[in-house]
Amino acid sequence: MDRLRAELSELRARLDKSFSPDTALNGLQSDVPSAGHCAAAAAIVWETLGGSLVSTNIGGMSHWFNRIQVDNQLLDLDITGDQFGYPAVQIKPAEELYPYTRERSPDELNDETLHRAALLARRAGFFKIAEALEKRRQQIQSRSAKSLLSY
Repeated sequence: MDRLRAELSELRARLDKSFSPDTALNGLQSDVPSAGHCAAAAAIVWETLGGSLVSTNIGGMSHWFNRIQVDNQLLDLDITGDQFGYPAVQIKPAEELYPYTRERSPDELNDETLHRAALLARRAGFFKIAEALEKRRQQIQSRSAKSLLSY
């Protein structure tokens, strides 16, 4: 678990230098740089470590984070919890980090979130991750265009 915490802390440190209003949800500006970045950051972690995307509701706001299997333990990971007053990097057994969680499909990452995630990853120097996110975004755009043509 120490290695995982170190990897997530390094990832978060690189993202800290790249968080900005244009990578936050709806251009959100806050005293906490990670505010509005949970889905974009979760997409980056998902592309980096695999596992699942997970969401919950905190203070009336949807919050996305990650769930991965490490050895025989299922863990929840959050690298943007500081926007709610929690530590920036959190790791706990699944379902212990936040109540009322639900796993989300990667297909639920919309075009706007994938755009923000790719931009954030690129700025943080995660070029392969940015490429993968941009490819996923193009696939969504292609599906949308095909569905419009079928009407």
